[in-house]
Amino acid sequence: MHIYLIEDDLKLAKLIQLFLLKQGFTIDVFNSVADYKQHKATFIPALIICDVMLPDGNGFELFQQLSTEHTCPIIFLTALDSDQSHIKGLNLGAYDYLIKPLKPELLLAKINAILRQNDQTQQHDSTEHPLTLNQTKREAYFAGLPLNLNDSEFEIIAFLIKNAPHPVSREILFKQVIGRNYNGLDRAIDLKISRLRKKLTTLFSNQKSSITLDIKSVRSKGYCLDIINTKDNK
Repeated sequence: MHIYLIEDDLKLAKLIQLFLLKQGFTIDVFNSVADYKQHKATFIPALIICDVMLPDGNGFELFQQLSTEHTCPIIFLTALDSDQSHIKGLNLGAYDYLIKPLKPELLLAKINAILRQNDQTQQHDSTEHPLTLNQTKREAYFAGLPLNLNDSEFEIIAFLIKNAPHPVSREILFKQVIGRNYNGLDRAIDLKISRLRKKLTTLFSNQKSSITLDIKSVRSKGYCLDIINTKDNK
């Protein structure tokens, strides 16, 4: 499971990185807003830890971009021990607001609790929806059928369902999944979606399910999930 850590204190960032690596996580560390914005994605994060005070900005300002680009929980880590800052962070939509200095064991407990909570929320939100996501295990099921997605395919599905029923533009999906800004020519995201559509078509044709999942292209707007009830089409 992968974590992004955005923290300018190099010593603290290294300590957190080493500790979480020992707990079985993988982790990308960014020491500034610029570092994060210039990075090329290696893995898609299951959780993001973001410091509030950064040398070239702050986590509150960065939060909107993080939450737009990623579907995972975001928590703030800061030395600002004030009710006002705490309230602001939570009101933005962060899952938690942790005060430095923080014991590694407590950080780990918080991370595990948030990931469990996020999984339960995903499952609860989808009780009346045939598509179920498990963010921790990076697994997706449609009407109980495992979709067997790779990491980028899971992120495409997760991001589309997060924004459903509205379509998501190619530019946003490209940044979310590929990890860099869309230059107007690169067809990488279109290729991934094309392969994912073929995988879904093959899966449901073999299962002969009464409902199927597809990704629909909406002209001039992008892509959105399309749930088809084959019984209605007969």
